[in-house]
Amino acid sequence: MPTNNTRQAAWVAIGSLFSFAVGIVSPMILSRFFDKGDYGTYRQVMFVYTTLLTVFSLGLPKAYSYFLPKYSREYSKDIINKITSLFIVLGAVFSVFLFSCSGLISRILNNDDLALALRVFAPTPFFLFPTIGLEGIYSSFRKTQFLTIYTVATRVLTVACTLLPVVIMKGNFIHALIGFDVASLITCFIALLMKSLPVKNEAHKQSTLTIRQILQFSIPLLFASIWGIVHSSANQFFISRYFGNEVFAEFSNGFMEIPFASMVIGAVTTVLLPRFSEMADGSRMNDEVYSLWQSALEKSAKIIFPILVFSTAFAKLIMVCMYGDAYGASSVYFMIKNISSMLYIVPFAPIILAIGKTKEYANAHMVAAFLVVVLEFISVKTISSSIVIAIISEICQTLKIYLMLRVISHCAGRTILELIPLKSLGIVLFISCLAAGATFFVSLLFAVNKWALALICVSIFCLFYYALCWLSKTTYRTIVIGFVPSLKNKSLLKFIP
Repeated sequence: MPTNNTRQAAWVAIGSLFSFAVGIVSPMILSRFFDKGDYGTYRQVMFVYTTLLTVFSLGLPKAYSYFLPKYSREYSKDIINKITSLFIVLGAVFSVFLFSCSGLISRILNNDDLALALRVFAPTPFFLFPTIGLEGIYSSFRKTQFLTIYTVATRVLTVACTLLPVVIMKGNFIHALIGFDVASLITCFIALLMKSLPVKNEAHKQSTLTIRQILQFSIPLLFASIWGIVHSSANQFFISRYFGNEVFAEFSNGFMEIPFASMVIGAVTTVLLPRFSEMADGSRMNDEVYSLWQSALEKSAKIIFPILVFSTAFAKLIMVCMYGDAYGASSVYFMIKNISSMLYIVPFAPIILAIGKTKEYANAHMVAAFLVVVLEFISVKTISSSIVIAIISEICQTLKIYLMLRVISHCAGRTILELIPLKSLGIVLFISCLAAGATFFVSLLFAVNKWALALICVSIFCLFYYALCWLSKTTYRTIVIGFVPSLKNKSLLKFIP
């Protein structure tokens, strides 16, 4: 990935990192102030929102990244306004649906407290939908550093508005949701202002892009999103309905992609989609796209693999530090998700979208969704284990990634094995496992509290991994230089593997 792309991706990743660091404060604190039942209800509200978000957004979030690079700058304002107007209408429809169907949803998820919670939360979609796609705009204009500032500021605002009624006023989960509504309203005004800034000084002309063309691009993504939501929501639905909201609270805390992994992949995807949209000829992956793919894959693995391996080895310690001793059982789900997340480094989405293979994209999601629903239904009727449900979900996710790789392989004219730099990825994975294993055995020598132990383990792992990078000649210099070009000729660089 060229230097500038690396730097742009890094800005997006930094914003996501701070977003996670600030956002994780809410569940860490709320899980301590609420009992498991109330906390489970709060998480169910977020589950319902994120589930329906994909459906009601009609696959539009990537439209900015796809269309803006294809038109001259003078048409950008018109394109942004057209897509934003669609989001406003969809947000209004979503809010009405959430309010009117709150009772039905609460019965489906077998939680009477959920109905009132959803009605209180209902204004949020109308406020937040106009904010969607901001990262696509700023990535297209290569100004992702401003996106980072926006992300950090709005996440801090959301956490503050959510926690203050609970911590200071001793409120319950309803008060937390009201705070979320207030933060969403303020975020909406900020985002609308941010959307206008990149094109403020540009000439304004009406583009030939029509709403119909936008929907023709987004509708196949909608179907893919629906199938993706069926896949990701099936395990949450079955656990919520058949195992209760307390088990759901444990599951929802643990069964998450390691935030740093999703940050890196999200950043790579955000930056690469406009580049692929500019370069791809619509039928085959050219050499430049292939080079970007390989570079992105290797750099992503170098960042993600060490974090995933460490998080797997110390899953219980991480869960207990984050959510308290009551959530030690969440570590099992956390381990399952971390192991499977090693496959998520493949940035297949931007290439498939750029070359127009949206139908194949949707079909892969459909196959995985069908299998996960069938297999998890059989599981709850026979084995009745929430852990098995988590494993089934990740097996089907692996199948979906394989189907995506087949599409890319065909377009690139290369085999799947040629697409993936197995040697370099294997070395990173191997030294990560060595460092984590050594750290685990050394950690047994310390009898300290959990926070001190976590800090010690992170420090020891970093030292082991740093040494192994030098021994294996695994370099991070290109990543560092890509983000900080001024270090290229500095003596400081000699200390980086």
